[in-house]
Amino acid sequence: MKRIAIFCDGTWNRSDAPNPTNVVKLAQAAQRTSSDGHKQVVFYHRGVGTGAGLGRVSKKVDQWFGGAFGAGLTENVQDAYRALVFAYEPGDEIYLFGFSRGAYTARSLAGLIRASSIFDVDHVGAIPEALTRYRSRDEDTKPDSEASFEFRAKYAPSVVTSEKEADWRRERGRTDFQQLRITYVGVWDTVGALGVPQHLSALAKVFNKKFDFHDTSLSRSVAAARHAVALDERRVTFPPALWGNVAKLNAEAPSEGDDVPYRQEWFPGDHGSVGGGGDVVGLSNAALLWIAEGAATQGLEFDVHALNAFETECDHRVSLRNVSEPGFSVMDKLTRLKLEDRDGPEEPQRAAHSTVARYREPAQNLYERVPYRPGSLARVEASLTPAEGGTRRA
Repeated sequence: MKRIAIFCDGTWNRSDAPNPTNVVKLAQAAQRTSSDGHKQVVFYHRGVGTGAGLGRVSKKVDQWFGGAFGAGLTENVQDAYRALVFAYEPGDEIYLFGFSRGAYTARSLAGLIRASSIFDVDHVGAIPEALTRYRSRDEDTKPDSEASFEFRAKYAPSVVTSEKEADWRRERGRTDFQQLRITYVGVWDTVGALGVPQHLSALAKVFNKKFDFHDTSLSRSVAAARHAVALDERRVTFPPALWGNVAKLNAEAPSEGDDVPYRQEWFPGDHGSVGGGGDVVGLSNAALLWIAEGAATQGLEFDVHALNAFETECDHRVSLRNVSEPGFSVMDKLTRLKLEDRDGPEEPQRAAHSTVARYREPAQNLYERVPYRPGSLARVEASLTPAEGGTRRA
């Protein structure tokens, strides 16, 4: 048995950036061999819009269309799946990580695995068929349909994705298989905006149909998962893609007290202050460590010295933006033309520790020198018991 960890970076993010994202930092911190002797295989995939191409024009086109509309995300999902097909052996543990549209990639990959399983390496040439079924919304392509059972028995005979599928195989005299389950999914601020932003409704209806097939829901085929969501991201072009069934899955899963396997919590800061990628890391490191904690609980091992270094830089009082000197960017200006608060958590226990700490921190200790009262906390602020009063941001 080995552990396979796939890290999918965010829009415009790559491993050689001067200020790495949490995806890069956690991938670097993952041990290559665990303390019990198991190999830990790490794959890193750079984000969409990072300038793929050979010439200046093609790189610029990728930066704009990949960054603005998510072009290339489907290809990233396919590339990650192909890497998994070559590396995976029955019994291996799978860990998926991502930030921004990379989180969307990781969650889409989980959906692809649920739909098509993981092909035996002999069938790597048939991966386009896996994508075709994943894109389809026909009844016979649903994961628990008999047609899907037959498809996976042909291309992934060594594993099954559910007990129902296992029963189907046994009824046909097939017993040489193992249960496939994704061990952990850890993502930072999944952005659901693929294609034209939804507030441009007329254009969105025309151009976004090709992205509709992406399945980013959380299913029981994932053993444990965590999603760190940004409280202070207000750009309407960066809507969070939330899991809507966390409570239901936790109710069905065996757990003790608050130690539930599926968690979705809200952290202070904007998009980058949760997923990293800037020179201000006080907030993003807290979100990094929370995701790492979930993975470690499920067995993935990290360099303790690296995690300790991240922890020493945690500071809930720093700027809500993760860059100390924001540069000029046409794309950034365009995405900030329309702003509004996210809905935020519905329950106080969905507010992360760093959120509560910042809410209770006296204003004079905060970077902005004003009480931390984001509109996104409106539904739970009565339960947060601040150290000093303040009014909610308009």
